[in-house]
Parts: sequence; structure tokens; C-alpha cells
Amino acid sequence: MLTKLKVRILEKYRTQAHFAACCGRGENWISRIVMERDTPSEKDKALLCRKLSIENLDDYFRDKS
Repeated sequence: MLTKLKVRILEKYRTQAHFAACCGRGENWISRIVMERDTPSEKDKALLCRKLSIENLDDYFRDKS
């Protein structure tokens, strides 16, 4: 699981479902990314950075639990 990414989502949006809705996606989309079942596309990475107010996702994908 990408713990650091999940924590950032919960800090800003309180739930993954709310975050996904704000991204115009279903909750399953972000859940699969957080649980490392899917790798986000470059377009999705840009969306994640924009919505989470971060410059680079690399730190969030390196920190695994």
C-alpha cells in the first residue's frame, strides 16, 4: 500500500471516495492506485499532483508499507 499517498488524500479530502469524486472518477480508481494494483498514467499523475497540491509523485510512490 502507498501509505504516504493515502495519508495525503485523507488530509486534504477526508475520504478516498470524496477525492475520487473531485477528480471525476470512481472510488475504485484511486483505491487501485493506493493498493498498487494499477499504475497511474502520466495524465492521471498530473491530475493527482494538481488535486493534492504536490509537485512530484515520486516520493509518494517510494514510501510503501
